[in-house]
Amino acid sequence: MILKEQSSRLCHQKNYEYVRVYIINIVAPIMIIAKNVVKQYGKLVALNNVTFSFENEQVTAIMGENGAGKSTLLKILVGILPFNQGEISVDGFSIVKDSIKVRERIGYLPETPTMYDRLTGREFLVYIASLRKFTEAEPRIRELSTLLGVDRFLDYELGTYSKGMKQKISIISAIMHSPANLLLDEPVWGLDPLTARALQKFIVDRKGTTILATHSPQLVEQTAHQVYIMKRGQVVASGSVDMFMQKYGSIEEAYFQTEGT
Repeated sequence: MILKEQSSRLCHQKNYEYVRVYIINIVAPIMIIAKNVVKQYGKLVALNNVTFSFENEQVTAIMGENGAGKSTLLKILVGILPFNQGEISVDGFSIVKDSIKVRERIGYLPETPTMYDRLTGREFLVYIASLRKFTEAEPRIRELSTLLGVDRFLDYELGTYSKGMKQKISIISAIMHSPANLLLDEPVWGLDPLTARALQKFIVDRKGTTILATHSPQLVEQTAHQVYIMKRGQVVASGSVDMFMQKYGSIEEAYFQTEGT
């Protein structure tokens, strides 16, 4: 937390000495800031001067049509993609100047995970943990694989997994080191209803900053505090989920109304 001085006053004590008493506000820090970000692929502008702020202890959803720029933004935030202009910081570290420190603070679930089919689920997770120098992998793998219902399949090769099972392993790889900042691209896609519910509860209960890129209005309503709606590389609406619910009745209706503008 950041302690921010709001005002001060002088208090007269009985011993006639004056002391300064500070009145402070406890301000929730903004953990990820993207300011005036532009990303171009040749002549195609994927992100057009967009600004986002993602606060600690909050879940922020990003919605938008296919090609709106959601996945591009997440890839930029984790350092996979370069960007043409703008400023991005994670926990106060510049994504350009301090990329290693930024990546240490992030867990990332891509929309289309890359896996090694000849490795077992367990081998893959242990490998990812070793890259992160995370030494408590085994107990976390047991805990999270049980939570997501994939524990029985850990010792089978990934090439034998269904889409949903691979998604579960990818989720575990993103969250097992308990990152301060978690970026999830379509996290419930391919999951069975029971696992999707377990993941939603995990998202709601976890500490830190969480960013969801999703097409699911239901997921946004059930987990998020804030939402950005994108169209053609720009933010067309943003605000609290409560605000959108009060104005439109549902996130789905808010999406249709703002995307149609």
